[in-house]
Amino acid sequence: DYDMLVFFSPSGISSLKKNFPDFEQKDIAIATFGPATAKAAKEAGLRVDVEAPSPQFPSITAALDDFIGKVNK
Repeated sequence: DYDMLVFFSPSGISSLKKNFPDFEQKDIAIATFGPATAKAAKEAGLRVDVEAPSPQFPSITAALDDFIGKVNK
C-alpha cells in the first residue's frame, strides 16, 4: 500500500500502466516533476495532486513539503 507515487519522467507513467494494468488510483496521491510528466499522467487518466516546478514551488521537495503539510494538518 502506498500513500503517494512520485514520477520524474513520462516513462515512469508508461511503466506503471504496463506493469500494473489494473492500477486504480483511488486515494493514492500522484506527484509529477516536469510538464511532460504531468501531461503523460493526465493522459493516462491519473489525477495529479502535486505538480512541480511551478512559480510557487520550483522544486519537487518544496511542492511535496507543502502538500504533506496540508494533508497532515
